[in-house]
Amino acid sequence: MSAKHISELQGHELKQNNEKCPVIYFEDLRLGTAMIVDYVTGLFRLDVFAVVMDSNGIWAIDWVNNRQEKMLGGVQLIKSLKYNSNADETLDYVLRNARFSLYFNLDYNVSDNFKFDGKLGPMKQLWIRSNGHWVTCDNLMNFDGLAIRIQGSKLSISDFNAFLRHWRAGASARLEYLYVSFEQETFIERFDDDLEVVETDEEKVFRRSFDGHETVFTGGYSIQRTDGVEAMIQCSPRWFLMGVWH
Repeated sequence: MSAKHISELQGHELKQNNEKCPVIYFEDLRLGTAMIVDYVTGLFRLDVFAVVMDSNGIWAIDWVNNRQEKMLGGVQLIKSLKYNSNADETLDYVLRNARFSLYFNLDYNVSDNFKFDGKLGPMKQLWIRSNGHWVTCDNLMNFDGLAIRIQGSKLSISDFNAFLRHWRAGASARLEYLYVSFEQETFIERFDDDLEVVETDEEKVFRRSFDGHETVFTGGYSIQRTDGVEAMIQCSPRWFLMGVWH
């Protein structure tokens, strides 16, 4: 069941809808959406599990937070069809106010000047599907997730050396899987000596704990945390991959 703005009916004849997913048209789309959610969740005695929204839907964050005690399972922020002059402010608001336990998916455009200085998580999966240029080394250190995937990154080898040093000291302890693809093919494999990164031809199968997804590591680099936890790294000028064996 979905809500649409009544303007979408302009020039069209309203016909009986025999489909299994009825559409209800409203003058106030926000009110209509809230009415449908209240009706369905009340009918089945369920909480809202996830929210998919563009910049026009961020009102749902506070609305869901105020209507239920249970945290959302996931949040997905997607690109708006129309230009949004407040895109940076929108993403900053979502990052600071959305509460979720399982996943955060982001496919959203922000400016080259966007910065975020907060923390995100804990969660199981973070996926920045595009425009990950804004993610800094500090952001990466403050993302608390089991699996992190970032596309369109500008992180450098010095950033990864700093992150690996942070990880070896016992921080980002929940991390199991990290994949970063770069905006340009500029990544150079030059790990600092104190990290004790060792080149290896070992083959290992890494399995994520929360969904069973498997990744085969064939060769690359091995690194060990001070508490004995091991990880393997594979990389190229275009991407960086790290799997942790807990």
